[in-house]
Amino acid sequence: NRLKSPLTRRMDNPLPRPRRPVVLIASCALILLATALLLPRAPAVPPLTPAIRLDPRVARRSGNEVLWQLPPGPPRAAMFVAPGCTIRATDFFDASPGCPRCAGLPEERRFTREALRRGYAVLAVSSRAECWSLDPASASGDGSELAAVSSIIEWWVKEQHPELGGLPLVGIGASSGGYFVSALAARVRFSSVAIVIAEGVFAAMEEIPPGYPPALFVHMPRDAKRAQMVAASIGKLKSTHVDVREIQCDAFAVSAEFLAARIPGLTPTVADGLVDVLRQKSFLDEKGFLKNDGRSTPWKEAAEEAKILPEGFRLERHVTEELNIAYAYHEFTSLQNEEIFKWFDSHMDHKI
Repeated sequence: NRLKSPLTRRMDNPLPRPRRPVVLIASCALILLATALLLPRAPAVPPLTPAIRLDPRVARRSGNEVLWQLPPGPPRAAMFVAPGCTIRATDFFDASPGCPRCAGLPEERRFTREALRRGYAVLAVSSRAECWSLDPASASGDGSELAAVSSIIEWWVKEQHPELGGLPLVGIGASSGGYFVSALAARVRFSSVAIVIAEGVFAAMEEIPPGYPPALFVHMPRDAKRAQMVAASIGKLKSTHVDVREIQCDAFAVSAEFLAARIPGLTPTVADGLVDVLRQKSFLDEKGFLKNDGRSTPWKEAAEEAKILPEGFRLERHVTEELNIAYAYHEFTSLQNEEIFKWFDSHMDHKI
């Protein structure tokens, strides 16, 4: 072959030989792309509506802290919010002249702003103690919290904002607040309720009261025991012809982009550093999923050791909340806002 001319060699072997390295590289790239597309990712982060500024009015009634804000336009519905244990009504609003103590936790503030954007007047009430009480009386002498909140809602509508009279009223509560809303719905005429990361008090009810409102359960099936109890509650409500539905929230991989987009004040640089620390300390598995929830992950100590947190860092609760969302075991979430508000919007029959 070395004696043949280049033309003769080409004629002896007219078909080009496949470029195997190029083909292999292309094939590997396609496989990697397909694998990446199949891995669960952090949900896309919709932009907040910048025109809506959270600046609630604050009051105290019957031993409960009460915060509320009306939408920028004419209200089309009213909403009662019951936070979970250790979460306050102040966590649903940003710090403002009217509420300098407000903390604006990422999920709570996004939910509030979406409610206001959609024309809901928002009333958030803090429990008297760390968690809500369902007892018929209170040690403080203020009466039961169920009776107190019923009275607060009536005061808010009749005395503070009579324009809300005749509008639909919805309720949402998370964890302890979810149990509270499920019990409150037996005495307050909600058009519908959303019970988040809680199965409600239905197992303790001998029977579901007549006229009980449509109920949406938003829960995280990673908590398998609670998921079973939610299923039992759904079955009991369906047996009495209550309209009921569930939304299941699954885990996803942690990313710096997700953290920076969700937490106001957290820069992309710090978010990158946090995710790097999570990897270096093996707090994440090989796919980027948290091995434990945010409460059980000593991420702040690791971040301080790596010197990536700015001086005066005050976003520990905010970061922990977003890690809890990614782990998907027990946390209030606004990632399902669209589905939750579609549920509320589709059940506007009852009026205040």
